[in-house]
Amino acid sequence: MSTQQPLTWLSLMRKILTSEGKCIDRESVIRYSETLDLASLDGVYTGIAGELCFKSLLPLALKALEEGADLYEVSSLLSWKDFEELVSEYLRLSGYESIQNLRTRLKRYEYDVLAVDPVSRIGLIIDCKHWSPGYSKKGKLKHVVSEHKQKCLYLVNQCQQIKNEYRIISKAKWFVPVIVTLTEVLKGSLEGVLVVPIRTFRDFLVNLEFYVDLMKTKEHQLMIANECYAL
Repeated sequence: MSTQQPLTWLSLMRKILTSEGKCIDRESVIRYSETLDLASLDGVYTGIAGELCFKSLLPLALKALEEGADLYEVSSLLSWKDFEELVSEYLRLSGYESIQNLRTRLKRYEYDVLAVDPVSRIGLIIDCKHWSPGYSKKGKLKHVVSEHKQKCLYLVNQCQQIKNEYRIISKAKWFVPVIVTLTEVLKGSLEGVLVVPIRTFRDFLVNLEFYVDLMKTKEHQLMIANECYAL
């Protein structure tokens, strides 16, 4: 593996971000194809003038990460939608079952990702915050945490009404509110919500039970019992 490949993937991502319609011209295609396997990427199509267009930056981000690129730097180049997809992909790779963009009816809440670990039966209700690098307003984060905890409690209270539409809800014995952030402004347990920077998200998933137990507090219970749980 070339030590330059991670940098080349990042360079390609930046070029696509500054291009029109997420397309690169034929000359750039030829140049990048000398070192990168662009043909293996998903969601890529060729335009009438030979340009190469990308539906999403996520496949490039995953390639860059495979080659050893810095996760924080890769994530900072993704849109909020791509960032959610990256979180979902990490869940899939770690063996979790998940869905995106779950919605409730009476109160029109939307949840970025809901996931369940099939071994521990712990469910994660995830809010993805793709804040720009350098974001450091802890007061804003505390407001977001409080809002997310309220939404999580509402979801669990409404589980009987939506469990037939979202069957994954019945697979979790417990739910844990989680906010996945791009930046590392704060991490750990805050008012009964786990704040996890994307850089440590894979490790968090692998060691979920350990982290949940480690970050329990007397003031704020992390685990929300799910009355809709069914074996």
